[in-house]
Amino acid sequence: MDNLVGDGTLLRFQPFSSCLDPNFWFKVCQLKLDVDKLEEVHRSLIGYYDSKSSPFVSLDCSSFNQEVNYETSSKYIAHGHCLNKNTIDSFKNCDKNELLKEFGERMLNDFRSGKAIEDPSIIPVFDILMYSDLKKFIFYYWFAFPSLANPKYYLTDTPTILKNTFSAAQFDLLVSGFQNLNINQRGFFGVVSTDDGNLKVMTLKQYIDVLQNNVENDFTNYLVFADPSDLLNNPGWPLRNLLYLILLHCPSIRNSVLRVIALRGSPTSKFSTSMLFNIKLSSNIEMGFQPDDIAFVGWEKNSKGIFCPKYVDLSKTMDSKKQARESVDLNLKLMKWRIAPDLNLDVIAQSKCLIIGAGTLGCCIARNLMSWGVRNITFIDSGKVSYSNPVRQSLYKHAHCINANTYKATAAAEALREIYPEINSKGVVMSIPMPGHAANIDDHENINLLSELIENHDVIFLVTDSRESRWLPTMLSTLHNKLAITAALGFDSYLVLRHGVVVQDVSTNEKKLGCYFCNDVTAPGNSLVDRTLDQQCTVTRPGVSSIAGALAVELFVSCIQLKYNAPANATSCLGVIPHSIRGFLCDFQQIMPCTPSFFQCIACSLKVVNDFLNNREEFLLNVFRNPNYLEDLTGLTDLKNKFENIQILELNDSDVEDSETYNDQTVTAID
Repeated sequence: MDNLVGDGTLLRFQPFSSCLDPNFWFKVCQLKLDVDKLEEVHRSLIGYYDSKSSPFVSLDCSSFNQEVNYETSSKYIAHGHCLNKNTIDSFKNCDKNELLKEFGERMLNDFRSGKAIEDPSIIPVFDILMYSDLKKFIFYYWFAFPSLANPKYYLTDTPTILKNTFSAAQFDLLVSGFQNLNINQRGFFGVVSTDDGNLKVMTLKQYIDVLQNNVENDFTNYLVFADPSDLLNNPGWPLRNLLYLILLHCPSIRNSVLRVIALRGSPTSKFSTSMLFNIKLSSNIEMGFQPDDIAFVGWEKNSKGIFCPKYVDLSKTMDSKKQARESVDLNLKLMKWRIAPDLNLDVIAQSKCLIIGAGTLGCCIARNLMSWGVRNITFIDSGKVSYSNPVRQSLYKHAHCINANTYKATAAAEALREIYPEINSKGVVMSIPMPGHAANIDDHENINLLSELIENHDVIFLVTDSRESRWLPTMLSTLHNKLAITAALGFDSYLVLRHGVVVQDVSTNEKKLGCYFCNDVTAPGNSLVDRTLDQQCTVTRPGVSSIAGALAVELFVSCIQLKYNAPANATSCLGVIPHSIRGFLCDFQQIMPCTPSFFQCIACSLKVVNDFLNNREEFLLNVFRNPNYLEDLTGLTDLKNKFENIQILELNDSDVEDSETYNDQTVTAID
């Protein structure tokens, strides 16, 4: 190096600019919602720049990965961090100077420790301060490319094109040596001219050793860096940090001249556009290296050349389906930030729900399932939409009523897809065979299809409009050990209960919760005959169906947070999981009784299930022809006969004193 005297032109560096792929912001959303939540953490990033065109640091969704991904050999690494603020006010009000100092001190620590010499890829650094409006898909951000404000550097002469200095053979050696370097070393390294005029490529660490041990042979040494600049007289921003690192570890060369090769282009073009800079180092040995002299620069300017944040609004360019997909789960994921951090949303989204009955309750349940993020919903119904339906049944419109030719099941499934196109909704038009109703030719196929649908779903909602239509789905849910949730309405009352799955022991009824029929001592019959108009229609207070439908879904969500066969009154992250819920609007009260399964139940007892398995065709034929068959099978007929033989006697006090013995057929009641 020549110890030249005199000042030249102040060396100015072309700053980096940021270039963010839209998928980078989608990754930011995902990490903020699912991982960081309320924490304002510094996340590590990897950016890329090249030496072929413009000084851009590019980031995409892969920038959050810890592994480096090179597309071509002309890509170089820039390490960075991002800090995602929770509110726009904290983004605006944070001290930008202190933040830049924090960023710079982190970089300076790597310089002082020598870590940057061992791994030169951490010399170019960047940091991002950001705020993400996840609801509107608007992102505010400000890039910083920290660098030391001091010392100053000067040019001793006009930069020249490297091919005016190097021969073709030397370029070949430069390219060959570059390709032999480790990827992390390619952005910053050294070149030394040998006595015979050839070039020797070495790592940055080896180059610094040469500077420290051989100061006199300066013109044989070249400092090389991958230059993103497209200006002839201005090298790129990475050189600024590189020069400081050299001066920090080689104080003896201060006030000297370094020959710097700005590597431009690619190996395939043999770096043909590379430049050679002769740079005079600081004449003030202490400037920039004393604690009081250390200052940092690097905030990025916006497109108008002003130091201020940028913002991007992705809502205007996003695909509507993608925007819907990102938005529908927003409120659910926000629950996990503070209120319910243990909430398992994945198990909800993956659940396959079968709704048997697409009426008022079925529509309400479907909408609430969608609100919870359920993506697979199937309806079963045989009815058609009538003019009285749309005002009470939220999935239907007036257009569905015209000509009375639209099936509820298919219309409900289509309505869900109109609300959220990504949902997997199906409608199955099917009549459910019922006890006491005449069998028809389609019953056999319908039973097989119903059994298959129940087996292939995770939870079954029984919300049909008659008691007998719930019998077969209840029995099949028990057979396939599926969680079934029944909702039933009165004028101003409602019942919601879960059943179907065995809590512990499959071989007994002792650990099974009671079903809809467990408290009955009569088999279901045909309740649809001889009905007046008020009995044919659903006559309830309008709010009852909304309450019951919502409770049915909430019971399902709470239950699957533990397991489908959670015992009665167990507790999940959402609270207690009752067996049943009974509500009364007349006095606005609600109770949560728990009843075990009845071993003589006409729907879920082992006798019924086993008879179905062993004598399927004969069993079903008997049930459909004669509902009393279920009573005979389960022993309810004998039980009722015993009660009929019991005599109830009412005695006064004197009669009780005279009575000393009672036989088995006498029960004494005392007023």
